[in-house]
Amino acid sequence: MYQDIREIDCPKCFQRMVSMVDKDQFHIKYECCPNCFGTFFDASEFRDLKEKTVLESFQQLLKTIRHNL
Repeated sequence: MYQDIREIDCPKCFQRMVSMVDKDQFHIKYECCPNCFGTFFDASEFRDLKEKTVLESFQQLLKTIRHNL
């Protein structure tokens, strides 16, 4: 199944991309090129990037409050 495949070469410079996790939405995993810094999202990852879970929204709110204290 495609979702299990994470070894992807960068379409721009053909270097092996590294799996990453979004710092604000930890359920989103994507690939990033260590050479040219390009990123690769599959369709579901890209769609989820704009959506936050209730827990993630609450965690972001707590970070903002702590930062402003």
